[in-house]
Formats: sequence, structure tokens, C-alpha cells
Amino acid sequence: MLQRNPDAISSSIFNMADYFEGRTRAWGMFESITGKIKQSFVANIEGRWVGDEFVLEEDFTFSNGEKEARVWRLRFNDDGSFLASCADTPTPGIGTMSAMRGDLAYSMNLKVGRKKMMLSFCDLFYQIDETTVLNRARVKKFGIPVGQVLIAFRKT
Repeated sequence: MLQRNPDAISSSIFNMADYFEGRTRAWGMFESITGKIKQSFVANIEGRWVGDEFVLEEDFTFSNGEKEARVWRLRFNDDGSFLASCADTPTPGIGTMSAMRGDLAYSMNLKVGRKKMMLSFCDLFYQIDETTVLNRARVKKFGIPVGQVLIAFRKT
């Protein structure tokens, strides 16, 4: 039987900027609602402060050979909430940070096959240790679940 390790439980707040500052590598995949793996990817990520904005540059390479780059801009509030936007988001996403966890909800216009479609994401980031974060993003189209994205991040 699995038991909790009280030494592994932390009440420290997961700070996305602290974790993603510098270089991070990610491995992920999109799983359809039926459980089929549709696409996998690796990404190189670099985060840095530019004034009062945290800039997160992502460079993806997908299993089909396609490449994609995205630049996120995050603005943090004193209450632990933040806004996140990129060129593909029509309005900023809204996020919060709490003990070992970050949440981010947003809509994004993404290329799927040969066309672009608006998808809604509900991301949960779980900090496992100082170098590892796991992410699960539930994905919906018109409010209907279509799948999830699973990502493992590792500081490099």
C-alpha cells in the first residue's frame, strides 16, 4: 500500500517565474478523449524578466517533424494570481499559484492538421521537486472535452 511521505509534502507556493527562469526542457504528448496518442513533442523553454513582465519563449519540435515557436508574457499580481498571453490567445489567460501547484485557464487558436481552431485549456502544474514539474492540460472545443496534454518539465 502506498503511504504519504510527510517529509515530501511542502507548503511552499509554486512560483512559475522562479521555476521557469533560465532554461527548461519539456517532453509531452496530446492524448485524445478516446485515449489515442495523437502527437508528441519536445520543447526547449527559456524564461526571463523583461521589466515587470516574465517572458517565456517556447520552441517545439513535434513527432511529425513540424516546429513551432511561442512567446508567453506573464504579469504577476501581489495576491499570487497572474495573467498570461501570447499571439495565439485572444484574451489573457488567468492563473493562480498555490502550494506546489499552479493553475492556468485560457483559450488558444491552434493549428490542428491543416486548419486553426479555438481550443480551451485548463492547465495544472505540479512541482515535484526543484527541477521537475508535471503538467496536465484538459482541452475542450466548444465546451466539449477533446483530450489532454501531458508534459514533464526538467530544469537544464
